[in-house]
Amino acid sequence: MNMKIWGISNGSKGSDIQLEAISRALSQDVSYFHANLSFPWSAVAPYKIAELGFVGDKRFKPPFPDMVIACGRRAVPAARYLKRRSAGKCFTVFLQNPIINPKVFDFVWAPAHDEVTGDNVMTTILGPHGLTHESLKSEVASWQKRLSPSIVDGKIVGILIGGPNKYYDFDKLEMQNLASNLLMLAQQGHRLIISLSSRSREDYVNILRKTLADHDYYLWHGKGDNPYKAILGIADHLIVTGDSVNMIGEACFPGVPVQVYFLRGHSRRFNRFYEHLLARDYVKPFEGKLESWDYEPRNATDDIVAKILDAYHEHQIK
Repeated sequence: MNMKIWGISNGSKGSDIQLEAISRALSQDVSYFHANLSFPWSAVAPYKIAELGFVGDKRFKPPFPDMVIACGRRAVPAARYLKRRSAGKCFTVFLQNPIINPKVFDFVWAPAHDEVTGDNVMTTILGPHGLTHESLKSEVASWQKRLSPSIVDGKIVGILIGGPNKYYDFDKLEMQNLASNLLMLAQQGHRLIISLSSRSREDYVNILRKTLADHDYYLWHGKGDNPYKAILGIADHLIVTGDSVNMIGEACFPGVPVQVYFLRGHSRRFNRFYEHLLARDYVKPFEGKLESWDYEPRNATDDIVAKILDAYHEHQIK
């Protein structure tokens, strides 16, 4: 069955990743939109009154899709609006914490650390993503000679570095501490493959280059093609900075040990996420030493898709 789906997000990169992962796993017939709510409606999303922001929106007119998948707070009123306009015929799915009563939607997936509950709610520790083992192998094939051109005595260690956000400053001091810890790995003969993100500060590059000078490493800092997937596929071990739930979740997919470089800051949501991960040995802290333990690939995407299909078929019968 190739149902027609409209995917609506708040426009953030993290929301787009989750939305595309789920929608593309469900159908090839998907149209994507950003909510693009203007003030004052953006200020009152996700509440019902914000639906007024979509009245007259020429993007959302008949014929309506079989399913609407929304992701992010500002996308909530768009899904509610389409459910009402279609007289309930659009099956509505919401990804992440809707903030409002989840019964407004037909199905809700939320990360376990958001503690959302309800008869139509599914939670998982890790979030959905679009990675596949085949796509990682393909990326490794095209990047192999650049990322690891020679035989390595130690391990190939992938390091995924994020940047500041509203919860974590991730300043120069923390970056220097991370670089010093990475230096210890390089001195032990490990090959370091480092990727910075769009949130990474410019001074991270200089700190890494100065600290790791004369050692075996590869650094991608935003110029040219991104080897992110190749790093996930080629690494024997992954180190991830603790500022991104999505990045940590993707690192848990390949099936190699994952260590998190925890940052100074405070977020109850992030703290609950880390508690779930640490309690189940999904990750361990990184403090300058590689840890080894039994590890297996983690992927919640297929389970989420299966639950959505079950709920959709049940809705169709009704």
